[in-house]
Amino acid sequence: MPESLGEKQKANELRKAGKYDEALEIYNHLWATEKDAYIGAGMLHCLRKLRRYDEAVPLADKIANEYPDIVWCRTEAIWTYIEGRIYKLGSDASLKDVKEIANKILQLNPEPIPLKLAVFRVMKAAKAINDWRTVNEWVTKVDPNTLSSKPMTDESGREGWSDQSLWSNYRIYALIETGHAEDAIKIVDDVIERFPKQRKFFLRLKALANYKLGNFEESEKIYADLCKRYKSDWWLIHEFAKVIRDLGRKEDALQLMYKSAIGSPKLEPLVTLFEDIGILCKDLGIHTEARAHLALSKHVRNEQGWAISEKLNNAINELNKILGDNNEPGSIGEALKVCKSVWQNALGAEDLSHDKKGDHRHEKRGLKGKLSLGPSSRPYCFINTLDNEAYFCLKKDLPSGVKDGCIVFFDATPSYDKKKQRDTWQAINITVKNNG
Repeated sequence: MPESLGEKQKANELRKAGKYDEALEIYNHLWATEKDAYIGAGMLHCLRKLRRYDEAVPLADKIANEYPDIVWCRTEAIWTYIEGRIYKLGSDASLKDVKEIANKILQLNPEPIPLKLAVFRVMKAAKAINDWRTVNEWVTKVDPNTLSSKPMTDESGREGWSDQSLWSNYRIYALIETGHAEDAIKIVDDVIERFPKQRKFFLRLKALANYKLGNFEESEKIYADLCKRYKSDWWLIHEFAKVIRDLGRKEDALQLMYKSAIGSPKLEPLVTLFEDIGILCKDLGIHTEARAHLALSKHVRNEQGWAISEKLNNAINELNKILGDNNEPGSIGEALKVCKSVWQNALGAEDLSHDKKGDHRHEKRGLKGKLSLGPSSRPYCFINTLDNEAYFCLKKDLPSGVKDGCIVFFDATPSYDKKKQRDTWQAINITVKNNG
C-alpha cells in the first residue's frame, strides 16, 4: 500500500473517531504535497469541528472554487460558511454583507436545511430595515414543502413558530408591503387553519392587507375582533387606530392611540405612534397636546441618533407659531410629563409610568412543577407545571443538589420580561419533592 494512501486512511479513521487534532495534523502534511479534493474536505471538516474558522473559511473558498463537482467539498464549504460566517453575524450586520455570504452558499446548491438557514438570515436582515422587496425576492428561493411544520420550542419548553409558519409570515408580509395585498389575503386564508397557534398574527396580516387595499370596514372588523379575543399589544391597537382614523372617526382613533401609548415600557418603539398622535391632535385643533407628542417623538429620535423628518419639524414649527416657541418641551422628560397627563385624563388610568407599570397580581403559593435546568453556563432556568405554564427561576435560588427533571414545590411572584415585553412569573421558595 502506498504511504500516502495509508496516511489518508489513518486520517479518515481519526476524523471519524472525533480525534480532529490528530487527523488534522496528518491532513496538513498530506495537503502540503498533494492537493487532493478529499484531503481538502477532510481538513475542512476537522477545522470546522475545532471551530478554527479563521483557517476554515479561506480553505472553504479554495476547495469550493477548485472542486465544485465534489459533493463532500461543497457540503463542507457550505457548513463552514453557515457556522463560520452566518452564525457569527451580529444583529447589526448590514444586509449587503448577509446577502454576500448567503449568495456564496446558494451558488453551491445547498441541501434544504443550510438553504433555509441562509435565506432566513437574509430575510431577517431585510425585515429589520423594512426592505420588503428583498424579502419578497428571497422567500421564493425556498420551497415551503421542504420546511419543517414542527413548532420550535423556547427555553422553557413552550411551543412557538415552525419553519413553515415563519415562511408563510414572511411571504404574506412581503406581498402586502410590495403592493400585492390581494395575493397576501389568499395565502392567509389558505394557511390560517394549518397554524392555529399563530392565528392572531395571520389575522392581523389579513387586516393589514385589507387596510392597504382601502377596505377599511373589513379591516376594522378584523382588528376589533382581534383586540377583543386576544391580548391587545400596543402595536396592534396602533394599527387599529389608524383604520378608525381613516374611516373619519378621529376622536375614537385618538382614544385608541392613547391606549396604545401606555402599552410599551419603552419609548423608542413608539416614536411613530407619538407622531401619529401629534398630527391627529393638530388636525383636531388640540394644539398643546399635539406639540407635546411631536416633541416627544423628536427628542427620542435625537437621543437615539435617528433621522427627523421634514414633516415632523414643520408640524412643530407650525404649532410654535400658534402657541409660542418658549413653551415647547425641551426634553424627553418635559414632553413625557405633558403626554402622560393627557393619557391619564383621557383614559382614567392611575399609573402610566413607562419605567414600571403597576402590577396588581397576587403571589401564587403551593405550586408544583418539573425543573428544566438548561445549559450549565446559563444563570437561570425554568419550572414547568402540568398546566403548561413556565416559571422563570434563578439557579442561585435553587436548593443544593437539584437535578434536571426533578419535581419541585415553589411559590411564584409577579415579574416582567423586559426583552419580550410581557408579564411573567418568577419562582421563589423552591423545595425538592420529598419522596419519603
